[in-house]
Amino acid sequence: MTGAPTVTCPDCSGLSYTITRCECVGGGDQLVVDGAAYRGEPYRDCRLCRGDGSVVRPCVWCGRTGTRRAELVVSVVNVDTGAAASERIRPGRITARCDPDGAWTMPMRPVVDRLAARVGALDLHPASVAGAEPDGPLVWLPRDWRPDLPDEQRKRIEATALVRGDHSPWRVLLGRSTPAAGAPEPGRHLGWLCRVANLLHLDLVVEAREQHGQVGWDVRFEMPGGVVPVDPGQYGTDLAAAVRASTVGTATARLAEAGLTAPAYTVRSSLGVLPAPEVVDLAELDRWIRVDLAGGPGAQAIWRNGRWWHTPLRAGTPVEELHEWDTGQIVRFVTPRLLRATEPPEPAWWGAPVRHRQCPDCRPDSRLRRCPCRRGDADPDRDCPRCSGAGMAPGWGNCATCGDSRRLPSALTVTVTDLTRAAHRLWRPAAGEPVTHVGTNPDGTPVLQVGEDRRVGGLAAAFGVAAEHLTRLDDGHPLSQSLLDGTVSGVGPEEDPAVRHVEQAARGLPGARLVVLAQPPAAPPVTDLIRAGTGLDLAVTVVACDHRLDDADPNRLHGRRWRVDVTAPVVPPDLSPPWWPSLEAAVADRLAHLGTALRESVPAAPNRPLPAPTTLGPVDVGDPTAALRRLARRHAGLVVAARLERKGCQFWLAGSTGPRALTPPVPLTTAVSTLRLD
Repeated sequence: MTGAPTVTCPDCSGLSYTITRCECVGGGDQLVVDGAAYRGEPYRDCRLCRGDGSVVRPCVWCGRTGTRRAELVVSVVNVDTGAAASERIRPGRITARCDPDGAWTMPMRPVVDRLAARVGALDLHPASVAGAEPDGPLVWLPRDWRPDLPDEQRKRIEATALVRGDHSPWRVLLGRSTPAAGAPEPGRHLGWLCRVANLLHLDLVVEAREQHGQVGWDVRFEMPGGVVPVDPGQYGTDLAAAVRASTVGTATARLAEAGLTAPAYTVRSSLGVLPAPEVVDLAELDRWIRVDLAGGPGAQAIWRNGRWWHTPLRAGTPVEELHEWDTGQIVRFVTPRLLRATEPPEPAWWGAPVRHRQCPDCRPDSRLRRCPCRRGDADPDRDCPRCSGAGMAPGWGNCATCGDSRRLPSALTVTVTDLTRAAHRLWRPAAGEPVTHVGTNPDGTPVLQVGEDRRVGGLAAAFGVAAEHLTRLDDGHPLSQSLLDGTVSGVGPEEDPAVRHVEQAARGLPGARLVVLAQPPAAPPVTDLIRAGTGLDLAVTVVACDHRLDDADPNRLHGRRWRVDVTAPVVPPDLSPPWWPSLEAAVADRLAHLGTALRESVPAAPNRPLPAPTTLGPVDVGDPTAALRRLARRHAGLVVAARLERKGCQFWLAGSTGPRALTPPVPLTTAVSTLRLD
């Protein structure tokens, strides 16, 4: 194969470094600068440029080589068969069209259709790679490009245009042999979201905001009484598009952000089923919201108590944020805070208010946090270099005790759901509640366990799932082992263990509510990922570790942990300890970050061509999961892996001297028989 065409890096002109304006130029010659203003003069005490106004940096675009690869590759793979087809886009191979505004682009759709027809793939979607949308442009050409230019001049311009797309040079799309089920009708989908809101006792908010002359729409769940988010989370330019793009995952992603300071109430689980429409009339809902939006910054429709409540949004007190720049300056951002003009009536599911105490380990409106010198109940160290004996020191991130809610609630409502039914459990500890000593921390402090009614893992069986399939509804992360098993540590001599357990479990939760999804992750079988990776000439490594020997130790991982890696075949297997509690979660995580794996598979040297796999026949792969489970159990406590690629399957074991191959690359059945895992 010939090398890839290269050109001199247009960002550094081949010098491998760039001279750019310093960040301080925007803020000007002052210590505190306005983040929304531009002054165009250097800061004389700048830490980066020393007042010069310009800085020299290594060129990040060419990796300090001075040259860039002028090539893109589009690949389509059929997940059901493993068949893959690719097409190289190089100077001289660009078929462009002129848009109505006079811009020349090479569209993605004709290339994708040709490749999809060769492998029989339908319903294509990008493999988490920017710029791989089937209906978007593949290459943007400069204004001076014309199809009738001389060949050398045209190729030179095309090479520069291709270089501008090398942030994701390998565009991969996944498809299947049969069409997927059609998306639900938006009105019916919004009706289903209303029913989920009733089930979980949450608000469903449909919001429109006016920005830059356009209206952006967002659909999300909220805790009643929460604030309006500062930044709009818009998913569509019209209501129907926003509804189609909304899932339970996207709708709950900002639950903590908006509800961190929401009032905390217990949940009336005996309330009964609130009414909800089967289909929402989107046209009527759109019309009502636009009436409230007229002349204002935004408007909302809130589904609460079985009906819609409408309110415009008005400007409130601006929110001021201060950040330190690397230049040594302090940048000040002022963001307008929006408020609801009218609040809906209180939720019918609210029970009694939850009492709370102020967090003792942080200070409101500051970055002061409990200093590490006060570990446990120790007094502040007057010689501490961080706090100088004050006991509080500046820190980063959220408070480890309260999650920046500033409150430690006395009760917590745990809601477990599979989105068709829900169970609400109130954790309200009584003084002196009995606990069991189950272990000891490395520092000698005890690990205690509360009663079975305070262990989230025990609720999984009622929904027909394993405990490892319980995840937080808002971010999809697995529950911590302490939540599943009901353990608590770090209890001071004056603290009640059961109260401490609830306060730790409620850290950073909006409205003192923990909402848990009892469903396996929505991920395809691991064989689909193996088939797609093999078709793309990549190696797929399934990593596992059996922790059954540590079941009696509350400080160690329990059960079986997994990870799935997709790499180039030349990359050795990574046998670092995995941490995903189920194989389904590991597959879902790898698919979500498949674009990163594809970028890492691209050769670093610009003169080396990009991968362009072509596998027109079906790929025969097996499922190594059962054999890997047996191997992990045989070597409990050690990391094992099954690495599958085009030349075969290879089992690995992480020993004390490093990774050790247990089998050569052979067919999966042969490897399983060799290790007697069948």
